[in-house]
Amino acid sequence: MLDFRELRDQFDAFSDYQAEEQKRRAWQLEEACDVLSSCDGDWRSLRREASAADTSWLVARLRSAPAETCAAVERPTPITVVATDGSQIYPDRHVEPNCFLLNVSRVAFQYGTTEPPVMDAEADFHFRRDELADLFDQEAGAISAEVVSAMRDEWELRMLLETAREARADGRPIMALADGTLIRWMLRGMRNPDIEEQLIENYTGLLEEFRKEEIPLASYVSMPANTEVVNLLRVLRGEASEEPPERELEGLVDRWVFGRTLDPGERTAVFESASHIQSEYGDDPICYFYVSLPAPGRSGPEIGRVEMPRWIADSPRHVEHLHALICDECEKGGGYPMILSEAHEEAVIRASEREQFYHHLEYRARERDVPYRTSRKRAAKQRPMA
Repeated sequence: MLDFRELRDQFDAFSDYQAEEQKRRAWQLEEACDVLSSCDGDWRSLRREASAADTSWLVARLRSAPAETCAAVERPTPITVVATDGSQIYPDRHVEPNCFLLNVSRVAFQYGTTEPPVMDAEADFHFRRDELADLFDQEAGAISAEVVSAMRDEWELRMLLETAREARADGRPIMALADGTLIRWMLRGMRNPDIEEQLIENYTGLLEEFRKEEIPLASYVSMPANTEVVNLLRVLRGEASEEPPERELEGLVDRWVFGRTLDPGERTAVFESASHIQSEYGDDPICYFYVSLPAPGRSGPEIGRVEMPRWIADSPRHVEHLHALICDECEKGGGYPMILSEAHEEAVIRASEREQFYHHLEYRARERDVPYRTSRKRAAKQRPMA
């Protein structure tokens, strides 16, 4: 139980600290915006300068002038839009036998038509010894949450591809939209390198299927914390040199800068990610832009990040459609893409459903007179004594 009375002094310290951070950030933002606005010359020379910098920072790769902005056009109609999302019940080491569950939704809207939407979800229960053995982490003594999350991400992308195939209509533009990043940085550093490589191979293989079938794919990241564009500005102002300026931009994130430079509905230039895992993506690395989206009932717009494979970024028409779609979806969804909200609602597993899932397991096990055990710790948490 959390005693908020004991936290009062720490809350005061928190607000004092944030007030000081706000003062520091004000100067940083002003400086960052000045550097960005000065980047209106030869952007190719800026790209060469950034590429030559000796730094471990992830620095945005330029495809055009970094300070350029674009207003949204009207969304095309009719248009097919599909989305997926996923949820899971992670393996619980306090329950035997070992198992876990994935639940992935699919949503398809045919905007500008009278065709009914598709909105459902599919569950995948993993419990067989042979499939669990390959995923088991001997050192941790369990199947790790990161492996289960990666499997969910892969299934979401596979379901998105299948849904797009089924919903696609001749002569009608289509867009497949995912939630979160398309850059699988979280797969690096797994305990089992064989699983890591297989998961990366599976994911990049699915991305390639979208390209082969010419199904435009993108993802939306709400409240992104990326710093690649800020790192570009840091390089351009000499922070990676042997004699850096006394005051630096470290600590800023990209969306704070673009929150100053973008009007509602506008997007930035398209940048290419410098994430190290991009080497696994072959000739089709992930690109992105930031977009300013009105958030009804809030003090100001929200800056979102939209990611896409490079083959989509290379198509002005696809980028234009994507920009228009994101703005339209966020207007419908109160600041967040409506179709992703619907996909989330179809996929989410709530706490009560998780407990019901384990009750079903126990009931079926006892019905067949097969072993089913839970630790005393888990039982105690479910029935506190005091």
